[in-house]
Amino acid sequence: MKIVGYSDRFSVRPGQAIRFMVSSEAPAYRAQLVRLRHTDANPQGPGCKIEALASSISGEYPGQYQAIHSGSYAAVPHHPLLNCPNGFTLRAWIYPTTPQKGLQGLLTKLSGQSGYGLFIAEDGSLALWIGDGTRLEKVSTGVALNPAQWHCIAASYDAATGEVCLYQELQSNWPVDRAQARVCKTISPLTVGGNEEDLLMAAASGPVAAHHFNGKIDNPRLYGRALSTAEADADTPIANWDFSLDIGSEIVRDTEANQLHGRTVNLPTRAVTGHNWTGDEADFKVAPSQYGAIHFHDDGLEDAQWDAAFEWTVPSDWPSGVYAAHLTSADAEDYLPFIVVPAKAQARIAFLVPTLTYLVYANQRFNDPIRAMLDLRESSDAAPQDQYMQEQRLLSCYDLHSDGTGVCYSSRWRPIVNFRPLYRMPSRSLAAHWPRLLNADLHLLDWLDTKGFAYDVITDDELHCEGSELLEPYQVILTGTHPEYWTASMLKGLESYQAEGGRLMYLGGNGFYWIASFDPQRPHIVEVRRWRGSRAWEAAPGEHFHSTTGEIGGLWRFRNRAPQKMVGVGFTSQGGGRNRPYKRQPDSLDPRAAFIFEGVAPEELIGDFPALVLEHGAGGFEIDRMDRDLGTPDHALLLASAEGFTDLYQVAIEDQLVSAPNTGGSQNPLVRSDMVYFEGPKGGAVFSVGSISWCSCLSYNRGDNNVSRITENVLRRFAEMD
Repeated sequence: MKIVGYSDRFSVRPGQAIRFMVSSEAPAYRAQLVRLRHTDANPQGPGCKIEALASSISGEYPGQYQAIHSGSYAAVPHHPLLNCPNGFTLRAWIYPTTPQKGLQGLLTKLSGQSGYGLFIAEDGSLALWIGDGTRLEKVSTGVALNPAQWHCIAASYDAATGEVCLYQELQSNWPVDRAQARVCKTISPLTVGGNEEDLLMAAASGPVAAHHFNGKIDNPRLYGRALSTAEADADTPIANWDFSLDIGSEIVRDTEANQLHGRTVNLPTRAVTGHNWTGDEADFKVAPSQYGAIHFHDDGLEDAQWDAAFEWTVPSDWPSGVYAAHLTSADAEDYLPFIVVPAKAQARIAFLVPTLTYLVYANQRFNDPIRAMLDLRESSDAAPQDQYMQEQRLLSCYDLHSDGTGVCYSSRWRPIVNFRPLYRMPSRSLAAHWPRLLNADLHLLDWLDTKGFAYDVITDDELHCEGSELLEPYQVILTGTHPEYWTASMLKGLESYQAEGGRLMYLGGNGFYWIASFDPQRPHIVEVRRWRGSRAWEAAPGEHFHSTTGEIGGLWRFRNRAPQKMVGVGFTSQGGGRNRPYKRQPDSLDPRAAFIFEGVAPEELIGDFPALVLEHGAGGFEIDRMDRDLGTPDHALLLASAEGFTDLYQVAIEDQLVSAPNTGGSQNPLVRSDMVYFEGPKGGAVFSVGSISWCSCLSYNRGDNNVSRITENVLRRFAEMD
């Protein structure tokens, strides 16, 4: 992408400012504000509707290329005590995950040929570099470290004698000699050259941090002279960094008197097991001393740290909606979407944009093992956005780091190039070449516009911070097509809204599923820990608790909040191929549901026509079922079901106790999409469709179809005042 950017926030209110960061290979580019109405160019639908608007950001700007520097590490600001001119000892526990990938910094304070650094060498062994500014000496053990195992390591240098000692010992209960080494070598003595670089952990200094380490580091220590192992045990270090402290922050705390604290950069994973984890406790808050490690990755990224190109303060009378800064140069363009949320409610209807889910999926590259299992292959005709993700090593919380471990953090302070109008899913997706998330949600907003409904647009970000107060003014809340990720605060806010008579239309599938958390100190960061659900990767044993909030991750279902309790249906399966229509069930003839089916015949199949997601049908892609055992209210009506899916759809793994046959859609009755309605307290109500693809049928035949009719019937009733 020759021009690309990002904003500092997903949503903004009148009177607030939003900043835009831009990288352009062209010397100049133009920016214009646009409103996104419908961003699916499929000729079977309404077509692309992007409206250019006059605003203060319109104009030409100087272009500058801005690079992305990935790789997580920890940095301790320079202090004279860290230079150790007369010698030093370095000690730590390490758990390398890719020891053979090349040079990797462990504990380094180098500037050119001045200083010292403990590395994993090109051959996978432990190595020490020492320089006086004119000469750089390198000594290694020559014995490769084992991948994915703990090693106790140490290195010392005596500037008076020139003696270098290196030590690596594999933590093992078995008499394994490989990866064990003790090497002492005398070099021509040199004084350790002083420099003003930061001391880095898991990287080495340069114009930018380089030679990133993949793996865990636990309890690194620095001593101001050369010491044997026994001497170091009895000595006081210059610094002793205890990673079990401040786990929920970016702080790296030194427990010694010098207080040489540091900070993490680019989101290394915290709340991970250390070298002394026994397995007796799985919660880092209960046994913090066993969680003294940080897992670093060479492709982590929190903040691209680009210079701001321009900003926009939203005028006080600006209407709520989905907008974008449209960037154009001579031969390239990009859109930077964002949402304008009203200062106070302006309508009875609110659409809740699932921005938390957008952030978890941000820059999904589909490099997880599921793709291989399903034989979903890379295509040679990748979109520019997909190429950019690959080139810049951008990752989502569905992807794997380069060392094969799952990505559990996502940040909005970087380009998110699959959050773009007109973007379609790549070949390795179950919905290859179809729209999803933002572009699928705009199917609904365009339908609302076409039908003349007045509505506000609000987001997960506001719901997380403001809770039920955000929702209270509205008669009805509409979800997006895939509101999958929820924080505890968001769920509490929606539950409170429902308890006070709020009405909810759940117009998607696989919603209210995964536990997610915003970092309380850095709200641009979200965290997910995957286990015991239908998952792209599995959190390691002992690492199921979120570092940001301390809560256990996984599915809300296993924290007594199955989606069925809130919306009547919950995730049951996912797949590809053509969708299925719904067939009305006996409950649809109940007088309580009469208003829903006005204008729809009892024998009429619902959504048996072309769709803008997966070609045909209203039920499919990711689907939900009602289940009394999981909490569907007793008085809920099963209105309709889409059944007859192929075996591309398998029963969700959390519904299987053992590996079994007959779990596919052609045989298993749990593989279905259910439409449900039930009343709530104080005049409240819930209508759920249990399918991501439902909204992709709204525009068929210019909105004159039974999916549109049912949705309109429910919305008009729900939006009525009591």
